[in-house]
Amino acid sequence: MRQESFFGLEVAPGEPAYYRPDEYCPRVDLTRATLVLTGDAAALDGARILVKARIARGPPFVVASLLPGRLETLALDISFAADVRVSARVVVARDERAAAVTENTRCVVHLTGHVDSSFVLISPKEVRDEDEKSATESFEEDDQGEDASSSESWGSDVDEVLGDDGNVSEGDEAIARTCLIGDDDASVAARLRAKNKGIMTGDWHVPSVEDVSSLFRDGSSSANGSGEVRSGWAYHLQTPGARVHKSVDKMPEFAYTGELQPGLISPRRRVPSRGWSFPPPDYATTGWPTAEFESKLQRVIEIKTPEAIVKMRASCSLARAVMDAVAALVKPGVSTDFLDHVVHVMTISNGAYPSPRNYMGFPKSVCTSVNEVVCHGIPDSRLLRDGDLINIDITVCLDGYHGDLNETYFVGVGDADIENARRGKKLMQCALTCLQDAIAFCRPSARFRDIGGVIAQTACAFDPSYGVVKDFCGHGIGTLFHCAPNVPHYARNKAVGSMRRGMTFTIEPMINERTHRTTHWPDGWTAVTTDGGRSAQYEHTLLITEHGAEVLTARTERSVPFFSKGDDYKP
Repeated sequence: MRQESFFGLEVAPGEPAYYRPDEYCPRVDLTRATLVLTGDAAALDGARILVKARIARGPPFVVASLLPGRLETLALDISFAADVRVSARVVVARDERAAAVTENTRCVVHLTGHVDSSFVLISPKEVRDEDEKSATESFEEDDQGEDASSSESWGSDVDEVLGDDGNVSEGDEAIARTCLIGDDDASVAARLRAKNKGIMTGDWHVPSVEDVSSLFRDGSSSANGSGEVRSGWAYHLQTPGARVHKSVDKMPEFAYTGELQPGLISPRRRVPSRGWSFPPPDYATTGWPTAEFESKLQRVIEIKTPEAIVKMRASCSLARAVMDAVAALVKPGVSTDFLDHVVHVMTISNGAYPSPRNYMGFPKSVCTSVNEVVCHGIPDSRLLRDGDLINIDITVCLDGYHGDLNETYFVGVGDADIENARRGKKLMQCALTCLQDAIAFCRPSARFRDIGGVIAQTACAFDPSYGVVKDFCGHGIGTLFHCAPNVPHYARNKAVGSMRRGMTFTIEPMINERTHRTTHWPDGWTAVTTDGGRSAQYEHTLLITEHGAEVLTARTERSVPFFSKGDDYKP
């Protein structure tokens, strides 16, 4: 019977301490374990506590690293297989200050979770003997040998990885060499390394365009972004909110409100069947978010615990990194299907699940909404054109927590119609300012219903003819993709509840050139303006703090400008 168990792994400077499941107990099953690290060694100059895990004969991976300069506690979900070893070591930077670390320094690593075993201390000699035996067995099984990383001794794997900047840099080359969406052991380990490095440092793995192109050999995607249609592509047909959807060769007759019409959609992209640190959402396999719809969090606004906030920060950090990577590829001649391709691969390669995929049957991993599409556009074979507005809506689920943001970008420079380009950029600037003003309003005790009034006032100040969309709203977010509170973006709404410290939710105003009204295409997802006017939208995930709101998906120095470099547009 499973039970909550606790183990303390004491670590001192010098040789690492190794632990593995007690051979006299059932093997370990940490499907939802939490690793919590505390230690005074982190407060000493030039020292760091490095914790690694190794499953079977796979390569070791860093699961945590305590930063120098302060006491620290870190919590993250890890999934371990039956044969696992954990090591912890005080790592000293190459610096004279290392003398501050003495043999009396101690760090305690706490491993807690639902387990079927206990960990016992093993000696470094036992580890080396065991690894040498494993390496010999591997060589005998395959005279080609294994990758060098799996034949090293465990002790040699725990090496100093601190450079001058103190960042963990181990495993980058191995990640780059591995098909990150595969089910083999190397792919699983590479994803876990990429995820843990991203959580520790905020430096997420970004596959190159060449890497992305090489990952799909089944003809299901346009590898070069050209929109080339291959076998298996079709149109998506679905009634809004319905469980049933299908692929068809021809769309039914429909009075499209603007110039856009649906393009062909590539087959659904696959995801790994194993190696997840936390199971993907239920709808990943069923197509229906039952847990979300039946949760009490549809009625009660959750106050996040400190541990939950840590995980929210990580998922939002990854979502931001994915946005920055895909936005850099936006240009005339690129298909939205290719942008989806990149989002999918980067999300999976960092150990996360692309939240839109299969949510109520949504066929892709990101929403791409062009021109008159207000939201929930399905990536397809259409190529972006100079002067288009494209909104990219990204959500990732990392270790069970969702991070959500969207941004609108101007494609190219719009030279063919300068006045139309100016109007589009003004619309974008309005939507962005609406979001910024709404965020500035957020603070403890502020009412959710009042956000809409702030947005409406800002939009009217830009242009009284602009329409603020009423059919879609912001939402609570956490372990559920969508939950309470509802956050309408228009004035005089009836939203309930007030903000409290620890709440997380999104604000995502959609501003149309003219009417606020929307309608759906026959695909059941693509919402468009009823008059064919363009729409722009921006979204952030927010955390209410003691004094205001923290933007968890905030832009960074790597973020791509919304307009082309050198653009002289002024609102």
